[in-house]
Amino acid sequence: MTRRQLLSASLFGRLLAAERSAPPQTGEAVREWSLENDVLSVRFSHTSDGRFEFRGIARRGGSSWAAHGGGSSPIRLCVGERWLDKTTQYRVQGASEREVSPGRNRLTIVLELIDGSGQVTLDCDIWQRVPVLRYAVRYRNLAGQPVTVTAADLAAWEFEAADETYSALRVEQWLPTADPADFDPLERELDRNGQPVVLESGTHGRHCAWLALAGQQRQGLVLGLEFDGYAETFVRHWASLRNLAIRTEIAGGLNRVLEEGEEFAVPEAFLGVFDGDWDEAAFVTHGYVDAALAKPAPDGEFPYVMWDSWAYGQDIHENSLRRNADIAAQLGIEVFVVDLGWARRIGDWREDPAKFPSGLRALSDYVHRLGMKFGLHLAWVEADPQAPVLLDHPDWTTSTGYGYYGAQSLCLAHRNAREWVVEEVVRVIDEYGVDWILQDGEGMVKRCERSVHTHHAADSNLAAAEGLDMALSEIQRRRPRVLWENCENGGNIMTFNMVRHYATSIVNDASGAFGSRKGVYGATYPFPPRYADRYMPEEALTPYVTRSYLFGGPWIFMNPLEKLRREDLDLAASEVALYKRVRRVLPGAKVLHIAPPREGEIDAIAAWQPQTDTVVAVVTRDNAPQSSFDLRVRELTPGRSYRVAFATDPRVLTMTGDQIARSGVTVRLAAPQSAEVVTIEPL
Repeated sequence: MTRRQLLSASLFGRLLAAERSAPPQTGEAVREWSLENDVLSVRFSHTSDGRFEFRGIARRGGSSWAAHGGGSSPIRLCVGERWLDKTTQYRVQGASEREVSPGRNRLTIVLELIDGSGQVTLDCDIWQRVPVLRYAVRYRNLAGQPVTVTAADLAAWEFEAADETYSALRVEQWLPTADPADFDPLERELDRNGQPVVLESGTHGRHCAWLALAGQQRQGLVLGLEFDGYAETFVRHWASLRNLAIRTEIAGGLNRVLEEGEEFAVPEAFLGVFDGDWDEAAFVTHGYVDAALAKPAPDGEFPYVMWDSWAYGQDIHENSLRRNADIAAQLGIEVFVVDLGWARRIGDWREDPAKFPSGLRALSDYVHRLGMKFGLHLAWVEADPQAPVLLDHPDWTTSTGYGYYGAQSLCLAHRNAREWVVEEVVRVIDEYGVDWILQDGEGMVKRCERSVHTHHAADSNLAAAEGLDMALSEIQRRRPRVLWENCENGGNIMTFNMVRHYATSIVNDASGAFGSRKGVYGATYPFPPRYADRYMPEEALTPYVTRSYLFGGPWIFMNPLEKLRREDLDLAASEVALYKRVRRVLPGAKVLHIAPPREGEIDAIAAWQPQTDTVVAVVTRDNAPQSSFDLRVRELTPGRSYRVAFATDPRVLTMTGDQIARSGVTVRLAAPQSAEVVTIEPL
């Protein structure tokens, strides 16, 4: 045990011992609860003076985090002008633990306010072999009159800090603004005097909804938010108080009116524990996403190779699309997507008869006969002012405009608009034989303060996020076979609610080979590789270009296939076959962020598959002066022998795990703008 572990364990034990010896002051005995699996232990208590406290979280044999000052509370919300937090007194109404699904246990604790005016329910879930706690807080009004929830924290944690320096890792989203963000990893040391590191997540936020924290001993925490609206997380370290605190606020506040007996649910979040570097933080997070949240992969071939029509802009026609479909099928492409421009106008989701004289369904059927899935671009929350829906219902728009190709935004928080959208999307799926929806728009959580809508004008952020969730859930319940791709003019709402609804997410918007590698490198800290799809716009193909798109989720060709040279098509076919070999290693793999993409340097990213003890790596020379790179991987078994092979280099090497970790595999990159794919498999 390290000094940090001994300190935390000792403190944890003293706190629990002191609690057991304290005489009850609320007429109830002290209660303690422990939720445990094979790798994690989480503890709560109801104290002698009626407070409900989080006591600590620990990874078995590893990192241990005790609550600051003996106890904090994951419950923090404001009802009227009254804050419910770690100082609030409760009576315990009930507690139970049960298996809600195979390998998933839930601890439910029901608390009643001392004055009987409200009830708080805390649900805590853990999964076998996953060192992550998922939690949800609900408040029920028992006051006999309406009350208003005016604020709620998605995360309210305080930890006993050791005498060391802490660092935070955040990852940016895609923001095509004057101050661009493109999945840059941002590591920052926490100020020891309480100046916060701020995470801005959700629609139009700067960061993915994920944060990793670690001390100098590399014992760490991961926090993730399952909320698509805009939220702000503040992380502070007060060294003199030995306090490390996390708060997450729903930006803009709330105005959720609850009638007698009504319940308010705070959006879910999760807290995990890891030991090691940031790759280990990512691996813990990915394991949780795969076990608990992610929409199941559709088949063993996913992530797919795809084609998208946006190289033609909106100037598309069924004849050229058929020619591209013929070539796509020959290349081994699996999904064929018709992008923006197929409909009469945005919001009038019927095919343009001038572009599709045979009908869009005829093209869909043709694509299916070629053995590919058929996809459509759908900005399903936007509508042109002349679209029939807005001519009939001009009051269905949001009060804030977003300007997506001249369209206005429909308010999903407004029940009438949401119900129309659901029916319209279901009709499009059925009428055109759609297998894949490329969602697009200018953000998906829309600000709306219209008093004539069914949501409260002052509750826009949360109500809009709930409206999006309800609409997606209902469409996907009715048409479960259809796969959705998350896009909002680029990779936005990179949250852990997003992964529940979408098969994948965009991480760049045709930003080229370098931008693709950069996006994937950052996005694969919070999210498994399948949630990092890439659009390839280049028409002159080289291995440097194609291999910049090999690692991640779906690889999407976005070039006019009918215009490519024969040599480009031949290269594309061979690289598609290579991608299909690479993608088999990625599900469940640990992503190794070896060297970040920087102009004029060599970058490298890899995946280690624990089940097969196999590594696949993509190493890229971006005009660097060096002509080789030593690829080191620590995860392989030290004494085991491995076969090392390359996609271009004809060498086949035999090396031990020790050799690969210490000396590394020498990857040859003879020319600038070149790339190599390395496979390491046990003999």
